[in-house]
Amino acid sequence: MIVIAGSFRFDDGVTEDVTAACKSVMEATHQEEGCHEYIFYPDPLDSNILRVFEMWEDAQSLNNHFGTSHVDAFRKAMGGWTISEREIKKFETDSFESM
Repeated sequence: MIVIAGSFRFDDGVTEDVTAACKSVMEATHQEEGCHEYIFYPDPLDSNILRVFEMWEDAQSLNNHFGTSHVDAFRKAMGGWTISEREIKKFETDSFESM
């Protein structure tokens, strides 16, 4: 299992354009094989932060995701945003349990 977690800081705040692009890529990604979770969400304590959380079955599923047309469209949208900080971390694990 691969887990991706992180955040983006927007100089202009998380705008409606940002959330619309996130919704579009989320809807398409949820249909991908190997995707367990794929979520972008504004931080409720800081309107300039967008959080990301993903869970993938394996590295191949994640790599396939990067080659999709909806990710290309999302990257193009990101080119118009003013992001001052980005921190994304990738975690790999053999096991997990519900709490």
